[in-house]
Amino acid sequence: MKKLLVTSLLLASTSAMAGGSGVAGSVSDVPDTPTEAKSGWKASVGLGVVNAPTFAGVDDTESTGVPLINVSYNDTFYFEYNKLGWWAWKPQDTGFRVGLVAQSRKGYDRGDGPWIEHEVDDTGLAGVRAQWKSGMFKLDASLLASSEEDSGGEMHITASYTFLASAKGTLTGMVKAESLSEDSVNYFYYGANANSGDPLFSGGESTTNVSVGLIGTYNIAPQWTLIGAVLATSYGDAISDAPTNRGTGMEDSGTTALVGATYTF
Repeated sequence: MKKLLVTSLLLASTSAMAGGSGVAGSVSDVPDTPTEAKSGWKASVGLGVVNAPTFAGVDDTESTGVPLINVSYNDTFYFEYNKLGWWAWKPQDTGFRVGLVAQSRKGYDRGDGPWIEHEVDDTGLAGVRAQWKSGMFKLDASLLASSEEDSGGEMHITASYTFLASAKGTLTGMVKAESLSEDSVNYFYYGANANSGDPLFSGGESTTNVSVGLIGTYNIAPQWTLIGAVLATSYGDAISDAPTNRGTGMEDSGTTALVGATYTF
């Protein structure tokens, strides 16, 4: 039975998870559960439901269906949910690889938060991704720049350990740090209430969100796999202290959960 090797998580977006998203329902909220294809094509498709804060730092949550699409070719070219990448350099027997990656970051609409009075468009992020794997431990890091002017850059670092792996499934714990530049914080968070007339409004500073999560997969049939995950995110001060139009700060943490199923070809 084909195994799915779990590496990192949420959310998302987030993010509402740590995937690089400000709102719920983004594919960024999905934990990375890439399949390994040593040669040829390997793909899995499915559907999941993500429950996450409607906007990072807001109490209200929302459940949204998201597609789960994961494709790999020769363990070199890949599409992981919302990441499109190429492992350009893979020295043999080192567990290390580096390449290029592009992914999306979801914006938000008016009304996603009680003080949000204008829309922020989705943006694209692109940059360099590096990964090192030794046994059940994996370290994944990305340095990304945005396609939108003045929307800033990000750096993501995820450490994960798969402490259970069998023919029936996997169980993985992870810790992730998402560092957002000053421009990124202003664009996605302070920008949400820049038009609210709040006298307390001021520009944000760079910040780092830290998440811990647990991800599990269970093979219910030779090609069918259930996926479940939960991620708790602690938002950096620049986000949790961002003023709303009520003169109060946002929440300093949020929780995201995912359930879904995939079919592996």
